[in-house]
Order: sequence, then C-alpha cells, then structure tokens
Amino acid sequence: MANSKHASDSVTRSSAQNMHSPENPSSGQDDAAANPDVAARMGLSPSQGEAVLRDASSVIGHDLSLPDIEAAARLFALLGDAGRLQLVLRCMERPQTVSELAEAAGMSQSLTSHHLRHLRDQRILASERRGRHIYYTIDDAHISGVVQDVFAHVTHD
Repeated sequence: MANSKHASDSVTRSSAQNMHSPENPSSGQDDAAANPDVAARMGLSPSQGEAVLRDASSVIGHDLSLPDIEAAARLFALLGDAGRLQLVLRCMERPQTVSELAEAAGMSQSLTSHHLRHLRDQRILASERRGRHIYYTIDDAHISGVVQDVFAHVTHD
C-alpha cells in the first residue's frame, strides 16, 4: 500500500512540476489565484497565498505551487511534534519495527502506528515488509539533512 501511495505522490508532484515547465509558463501567482482553496486550507487569504508563493519561489530559485508550500508546511508541522521527531531520529539510525519504535518512545503500538502513518504519508519515512515485520526507515537523504541541519542550527552559538 505504501508503494501505491508513493506512486500517486510522484504523479501529483510531477504534475505540479510540469505545471511550471517551459511549455506551460504560468507563474506561481497564477497558481495562487487559481487555488484559493489551498490557500484557505493553510489559513491564508488568496493574496497571502500569492505572497508566500512568490517569496518561496524566489528563495528556492524556481517556481513552486501552493500544494508545494502546503506540503512543506505539513512536513514542518509533523516534525514539530517531539514524539514524531523521536521516531524519525530512531529511523535515521537503522530500520525499525513498530514494536521497537513504540518501546523506545514509550508509546503504545497504536499511537506509534498512527504517527508512522502520517510520517509515511508525507514521505518522511518509508516502510518495507520483511517477512512478518514492517521496517521503517528515512524516505530519503533530504529528510536526514533537514533534521541534521535543524539540530546544527539549535546547537550553534
């Protein structure tokens, strides 16, 4: 099931990236105006959505879409929970089962599974079945880099 989720995510991501390709030269502001529902889901007015989109696209160096901004905000929100962050840190060390993660975090398996589902849905963690067990790992090096950079920032004098 996780693999089909990843496949649909990459199709959505490809569609969003293609929306701003040279063949389709629409700007991020056009995307914000066309997607007021996305801005509203993030608690922004359409004009605030346009401003965030403009600023993020400028800093990143290429056109982004409001769904890109929304996905980044969700990623930071998920990592903002100390329990979820602990699960991510454990998975950075080595692949872990739900039981191992629940025990290490002092959470019930049900709560751990709930957190893992959200982390997997946002491609922070990936899962792989090995026999009777499902192992969770960091989805890609970008996530490890973000977590390491945050700790480098908070510990920097």
